[in-house]
Amino acid sequence: MNETRFKNCVMPLHKTLYAYALTILKDESDAQDCIQEAFTRLWENRHRLENIDNVSAYATVTVKNIALTMVSRSRNSFSPFGDDPPDIADSGASPAIITEDRDNVRQVAKLLRDLPDNQRRVITLSTMAGFSTAEIKEATGLSEDNVRVLLSRGRKKLRDLFSKS
Repeated sequence: MNETRFKNCVMPLHKTLYAYALTILKDESDAQDCIQEAFTRLWENRHRLENIDNVSAYATVTVKNIALTMVSRSRNSFSPFGDDPPDIADSGASPAIITEDRDNVRQVAKLLRDLPDNQRRVITLSTMAGFSTAEIKEATGLSEDNVRVLLSRGRKKLRDLFSKS
């Protein structure tokens, strides 16, 4: 794979890969380091990418492996948003509604941490990174049916937990 093809195929994945790394590592600096390492590895192995059917999934697995190695070294616990939930865009809503929305996001983030690892991972990939079922299958090594079941059960559990609280 030449430089131009690498820029066209791999570099556009940066935002998605960063979001995925951030969900695993929960730290922006660590996620940036992970992405830097992943792109370095992908560049060094660019000759292999010619034979890969789904470069996006290959890059995602590379990021996952690097991130999990970083987590195992630091023994950090998972948090999809860190200590602060993401900002909610100004929709012209009243401050009370904005505060309620932020509280809901904070509560869902807390509930997400309570899900089993596989459910949390597939929900995060689907919702936050925007991956399709097939892409999640490639990234996690799970079967497509298993991914669908984990998504369904995870969403149901989140709904139940959210409605109880």
